[in-house]
Amino acid sequence: MTKANILIVEDEVSQGKLIQEILSDQGYIASYLETAEAALELLQVESFDIVISDWRLTGKDGLWLLEEVQKINPNTYFVLATAYGSIQHAVEAVKNGASDYLTKPYSRDQLIFCVERAGEKISLTKENSSLNQELQQRSQLVDMIGNSKPMQKIFHQLQKLAPTDATIHISGESGTGKELAARALHKLSPRCKKSFIVINCGAIPEGLAEAELFGAEKGAYTGAVKTKIGCFEAADGGTLFLDEVAELTLSIQTKLLRVLQDSTLTRVGSQTPLPINVRIISATHKSLKGLVSQNLFREDLLYRLNVIPISMPPLRERTSDLPALITFFNHKHASRHQVPPLKINQRLLETFEGYSWPGNIRELSHTIERLMLLSDDGNINKSDLSFLELSHETKVLTLPQSGINWKQMEHAFYKQALEYANGNKRKAADLLGLSYKTFLYRLEKFLISG
Repeated sequence: MTKANILIVEDEVSQGKLIQEILSDQGYIASYLETAEAALELLQVESFDIVISDWRLTGKDGLWLLEEVQKINPNTYFVLATAYGSIQHAVEAVKNGASDYLTKPYSRDQLIFCVERAGEKISLTKENSSLNQELQQRSQLVDMIGNSKPMQKIFHQLQKLAPTDATIHISGESGTGKELAARALHKLSPRCKKSFIVINCGAIPEGLAEAELFGAEKGAYTGAVKTKIGCFEAADGGTLFLDEVAELTLSIQTKLLRVLQDSTLTRVGSQTPLPINVRIISATHKSLKGLVSQNLFREDLLYRLNVIPISMPPLRERTSDLPALITFFNHKHASRHQVPPLKINQRLLETFEGYSWPGNIRELSHTIERLMLLSDDGNINKSDLSFLELSHETKVLTLPQSGINWKQMEHAFYKQALEYANGNKRKAADLLGLSYKTFLYRLEKFLISG
């Protein structure tokens, strides 16, 4: 969070102004007051993302201010600082609703780290709120769209499996709605009040994967300045969605298997196993059985994850849902961008029905958004649809008798994919049928910047 609005409450003027200066230099909007009473008065008329208050103040103390702030805006991130840094004070602060605490005297780096951590948590809260809103939209999508037989089958499976704790693996092409199905399973389950944690296994740096998944104790590795809660612990009581699970390394697969077998985990740097209660849903667009045959995925882990498989149908196999999908995305994007909706005509429907949609629902959504933003008052001309007339069918390249320079051709394909994807590396990787990590490796190998 680059421009958080921070209120500092400190009765030592020199200390308060120093904190304000440090945070201002870091790009934050920092205000400073000396008393809790003055801070409360300001908080009643102005919103702050973060409040950093000393415990001991002239007049009312920081604990009183914390209680009052919670009445006004319980989402405010509140940090209590005290020179009396005993465990009892820290426990009392957290019990009373403090988001974090600082023990005085604290260093400049400790202050900045505390505020950066606050920013991450605030961003996560906002993201979760956005996801909840998106979930409501998607739930409406599930409710109103899905008259095709493939989707009716999916809905039936989701409704039947949601109340159970069965481990489920969702397969399907990119953009078919694997995460949407996982969210529906969580929302319809008894765990719906608990966390739904999504982790993209392909986006975790290999050296940090174990700590991200299972957590790490303070000092377990360089930079581990505090105990880290992993995704499994964060999802305790709820659901953990392992997206692109095929991208996990074999060493992490081994540790994941142990966690699934024992329902316990051990943080990096610890010898103490911790019990966990998490429902696991995994997904990938790859064939796990194919990866097992290539010794890239553990067979025993496959059986653990693939207890009940769900296969999401591609859009080309459910074209009867297109009219309702078009209507949904048309209203959604018009509302979001505050522009007139597209005027749906027969030419548009016929073009959409004749297109193979390699990017599935995601591509359909982006296509409607693109047409809407580039159209004149929602009117669509034939030329506006020309980009959909390009064939996306896979063609077999014929090897010339004279041979080819394979490295040169491979280099050219990577550059072309980046151009077609407008620099979006994930989309470029999809165009080539490569995983994101493999594509990044190839770019580095060929010294291609994108």
